[in-house]
Amino acid sequence: MKRITLLFGFIFLFVFAGNISAQELVWHDWKDGYKKAKDENKIILLDAYTEWCGWCKVMDQKTYTVKEVKDKIQKDFVAIKLNPELSGSYEFENQSYSGKELIKRLAYNKFRGYPTTFFIFPETGKSYMEIGYIEAEPFSKVLDKYVNMR
Repeated sequence: MKRITLLFGFIFLFVFAGNISAQELVWHDWKDGYKKAKDENKIILLDAYTEWCGWCKVMDQKTYTVKEVKDKIQKDFVAIKLNPELSGSYEFENQSYSGKELIKRLAYNKFRGYPTTFFIFPETGKSYMEIGYIEAEPFSKVLDKYVNMR
């Protein structure tokens, strides 16, 4: 009985240790992520979401967990999550904005809903947006598109 318990213990440890050690996508807040992107000359990938947005949760579970997507983001982007419905102040290009004002500014007053993924080039201040839920394979191509814009 001890051997069986020990065997299952090792199997459990092996399976869950492998999952724990898998590289997770690191999400930054605006302040730290914006500074990091500027310092490292990387593109900001800003995930604009809300707590009530079902498609935001699906994108978290089915797009941002795919290895190819995570690897590309970690290589060329700084990932930032921002819920514009929460209070806070966000500095961008020497101006202070609320979350909703920042999203409106990044969307050039054409924001249409959640989830929206913004791609921001800190060196120029230019931003681009991809609206709605995007599955992993097409999202990987979207990432390539913005990397190739450099």
